[in-house]
Amino acid sequence: MKTIKIALSDTDINFIRSRRKDEEGFTKEAIEEKIARERRDSLQDLLKEGYQATREEDLSITNDFQHADFENL
Repeated sequence: MKTIKIALSDTDINFIRSRRKDEEGFTKEAIEEKIARERRDSLQDLLKEGYQATREEDLSITNDFQHADFENL
């Protein structure tokens, strides 16, 4: 684990204190939430890219089985 030093505006510090939160814990939680959001966004981008890359193949498979969709109606 590493320790980092950051500077926050007085406005941000006053907000954290008004919420009766520990500054260090609040900041750590905010950073962890931001990292988790960035990881989710990155995964969503990869999935989107993958879906787009296989789009034509997926459409071809769908067309191959199109007649089977109506057999049991």
